[in-house]
Amino acid sequence: MQDCPIKKVSHHHPCEEFTFNFVPENLIPINQVTKMRGGFRGGLSRQGDTCYRCGGTGHWAINCKGLGNTGNTGTYTIQNYLCKLLFVFFFLSVYVCLATPTEVYEALRDLGYQSFRPGQEEAIMRILSGLSTLVVLSTGMGKSLCYQLPAYLYAQRSKCITLVISPLVSLMDDQLSGLPAKLKAACIHSNMTMKQREAAVEKVKSGQVCVLLLSPEALVGGGGSGSGCLPSAQELPPVAFACIDEAHCVSEWSHNFRPCYLRLCKVLRERLGVQCLLGLTATATLSTALDIARHLDINDQDGIAVRSAAVPPNLHLTVSVDREKDQALVSLLKGDRFGCLDSIIVYCTRREETVRVAALLRTCLQGVKKIRKPLKWQAESYHAGLSASERRRVQNNFMCGELRIVVATVAFGMGLDKSDVRGIIHYNMPKSFESYVQEIGRAGRDGEPAHCHLFLDPEGGDLHELRRHIYADTVDYYTVKRLVQKVFPPCKCKQIHQKQQELLEVICEEDSSDWPRERVCHTHERAIPIQETVEALDITEEGVETLLCYLELHPQRFVELLHPTLSVCKVSCYDGPRQLQKITKICPPVAVVLARRRMAGERVETCDHLEFDVVEVADTMGWQLPLVKRGLRQLQWSTDRGGGRSGVLVEFSSPSFYFRSYGDLTADEMDRVCWFLHSRVQDQERTQLYQLTACFKAFKSVAFQSVLSCIDDLDESRSLQLKDLLSEYFDKRRDRDHTLKPLLDWENQIRADIRSFLSTRSDEKFSGRAIARILHGIGSPCYPAQIYGRDRRYWRKYIQFDFNQLIRLATQEIIHIK
Repeated sequence: MQDCPIKKVSHHHPCEEFTFNFVPENLIPINQVTKMRGGFRGGLSRQGDTCYRCGGTGHWAINCKGLGNTGNTGTYTIQNYLCKLLFVFFFLSVYVCLATPTEVYEALRDLGYQSFRPGQEEAIMRILSGLSTLVVLSTGMGKSLCYQLPAYLYAQRSKCITLVISPLVSLMDDQLSGLPAKLKAACIHSNMTMKQREAAVEKVKSGQVCVLLLSPEALVGGGGSGSGCLPSAQELPPVAFACIDEAHCVSEWSHNFRPCYLRLCKVLRERLGVQCLLGLTATATLSTALDIARHLDINDQDGIAVRSAAVPPNLHLTVSVDREKDQALVSLLKGDRFGCLDSIIVYCTRREETVRVAALLRTCLQGVKKIRKPLKWQAESYHAGLSASERRRVQNNFMCGELRIVVATVAFGMGLDKSDVRGIIHYNMPKSFESYVQEIGRAGRDGEPAHCHLFLDPEGGDLHELRRHIYADTVDYYTVKRLVQKVFPPCKCKQIHQKQQELLEVICEEDSSDWPRERVCHTHERAIPIQETVEALDITEEGVETLLCYLELHPQRFVELLHPTLSVCKVSCYDGPRQLQKITKICPPVAVVLARRRMAGERVETCDHLEFDVVEVADTMGWQLPLVKRGLRQLQWSTDRGGGRSGVLVEFSSPSFYFRSYGDLTADEMDRVCWFLHSRVQDQERTQLYQLTACFKAFKSVAFQSVLSCIDDLDESRSLQLKDLLSEYFDKRRDRDHTLKPLLDWENQIRADIRSFLSTRSDEKFSGRAIARILHGIGSPCYPAQIYGRDRRYWRKYIQFDFNQLIRLATQEIIHIK
């Protein structure tokens, strides 16, 4: 057995029985059995299924037991048995992927490519070997091929699909149109009409497509949890692997965290039985990459397969500090460096700023003759507030070269397939290095030199503005506690099961530091209205969803999130109270509601309509919510032979967060849950402040005092210095400590303004956080900017000071007044 390789497996083994034959036709494959939530799902026998780890048939690499595993139960010679035993031990202990077979190179040429770019081959072979992988490659370095080629190869061998989760609908459309012709694909997202979604699903079921692109909401909201876009696992072909694009959104330490992404891995594993995951991102620090790897269940050392340099070498970077940014921007675009560049993107933070700057450039750049080809338009603005047709017009003109400059918010450039963007200018400082690298990565994708410049506000105005956005997303402990009380209302499970309660108390006495090993309550279905919760807690809908996701992913699994639902049902009887009494005999949920009101002392005899929480009623009865809703809707139709309307109107309203949660948490456990949530929120705030501060300090350290120093000539040393700072930031673990400056001499003035503000609005109620938000210029559901921003005496007045210290001062003044 000396010829058997140790590091990598060659295509041929000395034993002829184990020669790599990718499609042997004389072997019978085994059935795949994938563990699912609530049971097992057995795959159909697929004679063509081939393993890329061992070369055998009848199974995929994720189920591989060693070289030559074919799934059949034939007889083995002693030589066969020893070889198989050796390789079972080898693969179970080392678990490495194969050397690249010639068939992979043939597939690469089928898709229109001649060779791999750095990192692509390694990532592709890991996926074909069934190993979850994270790929961190700069924008334009070919991340898409890492899922396209494995999907193409898997589809050639079995009737399966590859799932690709993409964050933006526009990005998804670009990916769909940019796929190779031999790779058939469809997409499903929430913006599609019902007919479009049904057509896409039918294509998937019939095997017409091998790649299915999904939005996170379509995946997380699908399955058995409700009326999502994605059908159940039983209706879909087997999933070869799942690719998560923009995987940095999975990480809570990311610059672009999204709640739906946090739940993706859990849903993929538990609902669809996916075992192999591929994460793709262009921007991830070491801490973010390790956190993504943890979510993807990557345990082996090589799991983060590819990490490229943060900034491509063909990009030339400069930073300047200018008081008159408008004049500096015009001078830069007229200079030698940017004056001759054809395609330029100017990024601004605010929508209104893009419109103003675009108008400025159209006016000031008239008659400039340095560019090589004639243009119809010199500069146009682009932001999310424009109509879809206007955004499409601007992007098309830019893509075909008729528009030279696009002045845009960060929404522009996602999925932009233009390789010859020659310049990127940041009119405002980006919120993090991750955002900066992502945005400058859209220039010079063709490998030719490209220039990037950033304007830094000398007074730190951009820093204060971005910090304001960070504080807008945070919540205090009191708000967290109110949400926890809504999520975990007490139930009567303990009273019903008294013996189990006594057992639970014994366990708690023995080890009070741990959570109970077994709960009496087996969770209840609850719904909290979205709008009502947002207004009551004064936080955004996304903020509430994030906190609920944290609870779902806690080791105790406090919450299981389901698809949002309409939780309030109103039943109106046009024929009066007698008709309502009559339908109680055929509709138990209505009978339960009336019986409860009667027990509460209400006179139900004169009642001709009911309004109730249908989720709570269904849970109390132990019925499934869809069945209860269907039964209620059927009340609108007559059961007589003539049919028609019955005179009963049933309406569902109030979109709500829908979930399962425990109802037997003790007061101590509720406090621990509150502490857990608040700690996560504070960690997130500290992370974003660290990212922002690190970004500002680095830019300031390499900045020119004026743009005039870099209009014509490039100082390569400063460009390299900034690249080194970026590499250092992305390659080290995050330091969570973030020291904040005290208020010092301004404290008395701030206290006086807080007292003045409270006296002018003595008829309103404010918390310390609400006042701090107003002083920082942060709008919220209960204190909108349209109203409180009118009083410029207080709005945004103290944006340069620490938000948490303003909360402390405001709280002290509120207590003092009371």
